[in-house]
Amino acid sequence: MVSDLDKKDIEIIKVLKKNPKMPMDVIGKNLNTSKATISRHVSRMEEEGTIGYQLNIDCEKLEIMKSLVQIQIIGSPVSLVIEQLKKIDEIGTIFKVFGDHNLMCEVFTQNVNELYEMVQSKILKLPSVKNVEVDVIIGRDVLHRDADITVYEKILEEKER
Repeated sequence: MVSDLDKKDIEIIKVLKKNPKMPMDVIGKNLNTSKATISRHVSRMEEEGTIGYQLNIDCEKLEIMKSLVQIQIIGSPVSLVIEQLKKIDEIGTIFKVFGDHNLMCEVFTQNVNELYEMVQSKILKLPSVKNVEVDVIIGRDVLHRDADITVYEKILEEKER
């Protein structure tokens, strides 16, 4: 289901992206809107699945290495390979992708040796895996926190024309 966001929803999302823990009454004051109205908007967007929340952990502080493992599949449906990858505890997230690879996995290990061993003994052993490429993440810079909502605003503008 596609959600239709109004201007107030977009304003609320922009505030929550900066500070997801901001109380509803403070958001209301910042947007000149009542706490009740803000709460209704947020509740509706949560129920629709338009917005959600997650806890981010600083892997560097915990001395955990984070990598992206890209997988090219041959001869099996992607869904079957995903089911097999779900059994690998080091994989946090699997993305279905379009391009040279079919899947991209976010992988957590203690070090390069553990990463290498996991790829060799678990991923490359899967019969449908043709090729694997690994990139170790060494840093992250958020360039445009509102890029997603900016694109949505452009879509709305085009619809209004």
